[in-house]
Amino acid sequence: MQSSIIYILLLIANVLCLENENDYNDMFNEINYSKLRVNLIKNRPDEFVNIVKSVGTISDINNVLRKIKTDSIKHGQSYNSYISSEKNNDLLEVTSESPPTVQISEVCLNHSAAVDEGYEQQVPWALSIIDAAGKPSSNILGGSTKWLGAYDECLAVTTAQPVNGITYNFKGQYCTASLSITGDMAKYIRRITVGICVPNSCNEADVKYLINTANNTFKASSIECQEPDKPLDDRAIIVLVVVCLFIAVMVLGTLYDIVFIQRPKWETEDQMASSEYEVKYSKKGEKASLLDNADSKIVHEPGLIGKILLSFSVYTNGASILRTEQSKDTITCINGIRFISMTWVCLGHGYLSSFSIADNIATALPKYKERISFSIITNSFVSVDSFFTLSGLLLTYLVMKNLKKTEGKINWGMFYFHRFWRLTPPYMLILMVYVSLFPYIGSGPLWEKDGPEPNYCKDAWYYNILYINNLVDDPKKQCMVWTWYLANDMQFFILSPLILLPLFYSHLAGVGVLLVFLLGTWISTGVVSSYYEIPAGGFAQTEHRSKIYDRPYARMGPYLVGMYTGYLLYKTGCKWRVNKWLNLILWAVFAALACLILYGLHGDDNGSVTLSNEVAALYNTVHRTIWGVCISWVIFSCATGNGGFINTILSWKAFVPLSRLTYMAYMTHMIVQSYFRLTKQRLVFLNDMETIYEFLGHICLTFAVSFVLSLAFELPMMGLEKIIFKREPRKR
Repeated sequence: MQSSIIYILLLIANVLCLENENDYNDMFNEINYSKLRVNLIKNRPDEFVNIVKSVGTISDINNVLRKIKTDSIKHGQSYNSYISSEKNNDLLEVTSESPPTVQISEVCLNHSAAVDEGYEQQVPWALSIIDAAGKPSSNILGGSTKWLGAYDECLAVTTAQPVNGITYNFKGQYCTASLSITGDMAKYIRRITVGICVPNSCNEADVKYLINTANNTFKASSIECQEPDKPLDDRAIIVLVVVCLFIAVMVLGTLYDIVFIQRPKWETEDQMASSEYEVKYSKKGEKASLLDNADSKIVHEPGLIGKILLSFSVYTNGASILRTEQSKDTITCINGIRFISMTWVCLGHGYLSSFSIADNIATALPKYKERISFSIITNSFVSVDSFFTLSGLLLTYLVMKNLKKTEGKINWGMFYFHRFWRLTPPYMLILMVYVSLFPYIGSGPLWEKDGPEPNYCKDAWYYNILYINNLVDDPKKQCMVWTWYLANDMQFFILSPLILLPLFYSHLAGVGVLLVFLLGTWISTGVVSSYYEIPAGGFAQTEHRSKIYDRPYARMGPYLVGMYTGYLLYKTGCKWRVNKWLNLILWAVFAALACLILYGLHGDDNGSVTLSNEVAALYNTVHRTIWGVCISWVIFSCATGNGGFINTILSWKAFVPLSRLTYMAYMTHMIVQSYFRLTKQRLVFLNDMETIYEFLGHICLTFAVSFVLSLAFELPMMGLEKIIFKREPRKR
C-alpha cells in the first residue's frame, strides 16, 4: 500500500506537478506556472538539484507504518497495542495522553501492511497495485503533469496469492488524490492530482490519513475513489423507467403508423402503378375506372389516441427530419449557416476538451496562439452570436408576415406559450436523462462518480426551466452551463414584442426603440468591461462569465441586428437587386469586418501586443454586434438573390436535415464531449491531427445522438402541440 501511495506520491511531489484542472482557467494558468518552474531551474539550479536528489532518497516504502511505530514508541506504547487500542469498530482512537489519533480503520491498516509485505516478496497482486499507480513521465516542464496510472489494472487486482501464509480478501480500488503543496515550493507548484491504487477496504478518509501522515511536503485536500459498479439510485431507476416508456410508445406509434397509415398508402400506390401500366394497353375510358378504384381505397382516420401514437412514430418523424423539400418562402441559406455555426461551436469546445486531457498543454497552447489561423478557435465564441442573429431575423420575418396576414392581431399569450412548448419539454427531458443516468454509463480515472453536475442539479434545474440560469453566479446552482445561450435567447424573445409592434406600425418608432436597446447593450457592456478591466475577446472572456460572457446585456447586439434584417427582408419581399460592382464592394467590406473580428486580436492573444483597457472595452462592446451585421449581410444578400455561389453552397439540400438537428446538437454536444473526455484512461499528446480526428468523431456522434433524441423528445412534443391546439401542418 505504501509502495503505491507513499513512494509514488512523494516522487511526484518532488518532481513538480499540478492538479488535474476541472476549470479551463486553471489550465491556462498552468502555462504561467510552467514558466516559473523553468525560471526556478535557470536561476536556482541548486534547489532544483536538491529536489531531484530527494527522489532518489525515497527508498523506504514503509513510511506510514514506520511513522506510526515511531509515534507509538515516543508515547511508551508498543506498536501492536497501539493499533489494537480500538474504541469502535471503524476508527482507531486514543486519549490525549496517548499517541496522536490514528484516523484509519484497522482493516485498511492491515491490508496496507499486506501490500507492503507482498511487494517485498514480489507477489503478483501486490506488484499490480504498485504498477497501477500513476507515475511521472517526461516533459514535466512542458505540461506533462497528470499521471493517471492504470485504471483497469487496478480494478483487476484480486488477492489470490497468500502473504506469509495469510490469504487476504480484498480487491484493488482506484482513487484520485488532490494534494496541496506546503512550504516555499507552493509558489511554483499549485496542487497535485494523481491516480493511486489501494485496497477496497480503505475508504476515502483512510487514504487521506495515509497520505497526510507520510510527509510534510503536501497534504491531501480531497480523495475521490471510483465506484465502477455503483448501483442505480431511486432517481436513476425512475428516469430509466420513463426512458423505457418513451421507447415503448415510440415502438407502438411506429407499428400503428406502418400498419394503419402507411400500408394502405403503399397499397394504393402499388395499385396506381399497376393501373397506369395496364391502361397503356387499354381504352382511355377504362383508365378512369381503374384509377377511381385505386383512389377509393379506405384510408384509416386515427382518433385521439391514434394521433398521440403517431406523434411518436419513428417512421413519420424520421422522414420529417430527413426531408429536403422546403416551402417557397423559406430562406434556404439559413440551413447552411446553422450547420456551419454548430460545427464551429463543437470545434471550439472540442479544443477546450482536448486541452484538459493533454499532457503537453504548457508548450502546445503557446505554439498554437502564435499561429494567426488559431484565432478561429480563440474567437470561436462569436459562433453563438450567429445563432442570436438567426433567431432575431427569423422571429421578426415570420411575425411581420403574420401581423400583416392578421391585420396586426396576434394572441401574444399563445405566442409565448408555443415558443415555451417547442423548446422546454425536450430541454427538460434531456436534462433529466443526462443528470440522472450519466454517472452510470462510464468509468475511468477521470470519471466523476456523481456526474459533472453539482448535486445532480437539485439546486439548479428550476433556474433552467425558468430560463434565468444565465443570471446565476453560484457554480453549485448552475446546471448544463452551456445552456446559458437558451436562457438569453428566451429572454430576448420575451422582450421582442416591445420592438416588433412599433416596427410593424411605424418604421421610425420601431428603429428608435431598437436603437434604445442597442445603446443600452453597448453602454452596459462597455461600463462593465472597463470597470473590471476585462481583456478583449478570446479565452479571456470565459474568465468573466458572471460579468459579461453569459449576461443578456452583453449578448443582445447581434439579436437586434438580426431583428432589423428580418424586417428589411419582410419589407422588400426578399427582392432587392443591387449593382454587380456595389455588391462585390459590400461583400468585400463585410468580409473584411468579419476577418477583423476573428483575427484582429492575434497580437493580443499571443502576447506580442497589449491592448489598453479602453480599446479592450471598445472591442468587447461592439464586436458581437459587428459580427451580427456580417452574418445579416450574408443572409440578406443570399435571400435577395445577390449571394451567387455562396448562396448555392449554403442552400445545399444536405444542410436541410442537418439544420433541423442543431437545437438538439447544441444541447447534447457537450455531453458527448464530456463522456469522451471523462472516459479517457490515458492523456493525449496535443497536435492538429489528434484534434481533427476528435472533432470529426464529436460531430458525427453529436448529430447521431441528436437524431435519436429528436425522434424521442423534440418531434413528439411538436406533434402533441398540433393535437392540443388542433393546428394543421403547413402546406408545402
